[in-house]
Amino acid sequence: MLRHPATVLFAFCSLISVHCQADVSSTVTYTSNYLFNGITLTDHDPALQPSLDWSSGDGWYAGLWASNIKFSPGTDLEFDATVGYWHQLNDDWLIDVGVAQYTYHGDSNANSEAFNFPEAYVKLTYHNTKLGYWYASDYFGAGGGHYIVALFHTIPLHENGSLLLTADRSTSTQTDKFLRDTDGTYHHWRIAYLVSGLGFNWTLAFDDTDYSLPFYGDAKISLSVARTFQF
Repeated sequence: MLRHPATVLFAFCSLISVHCQADVSSTVTYTSNYLFNGITLTDHDPALQPSLDWSSGDGWYAGLWASNIKFSPGTDLEFDATVGYWHQLNDDWLIDVGVAQYTYHGDSNANSEAFNFPEAYVKLTYHNTKLGYWYASDYFGAGGGHYIVALFHTIPLHENGSLLLTADRSTSTQTDKFLRDTDGTYHHWRIAYLVSGLGFNWTLAFDDTDYSLPFYGDAKISLSVARTFQF
């Protein structure tokens, strides 16, 4: 997994922008609840989530992303890095593959880095429908494998708004490593209304799961607002 500090990312982009029309942007999101596959990572509290994103213009991309978190005592920051490549197969199909590194930070006694893990993914898109698969061999540093299969479908509603329907299944390959049902799985579904206006992107969503532990995977409504800045 390649991890670039922000200064390296900007320098790299400036070097190649003449040749491949590279683009750098930053998105700042404020959400009422940080949800990771339907599970709250902030105890249902709000989160501020900045990102720095680079695109080569010919398929390659990389990104840095951060968020405050509150799912383990003393661990209060998540910082992730992603690198990937997408390719338009034909007029109908697009494939996207990449890897992500999730890292966690907090006070010196929290041992937050024990949660760190890498993950690989592949996504296949057909018009407004996307199928994704993610795999981690050491999910949240627990020593067990984990994969997620997700289906996304976008329904355009008007010029500035759409409805996004999501259904995904999370499966642990070693059930003794995670607090799950006996078969090591849980399901998550989401209905989200996405709209742009006043220079911002707004998301109003309803999420629910059949996660075996109460509170973390309970049904919830969340509101997010984001703004993207181009450089």
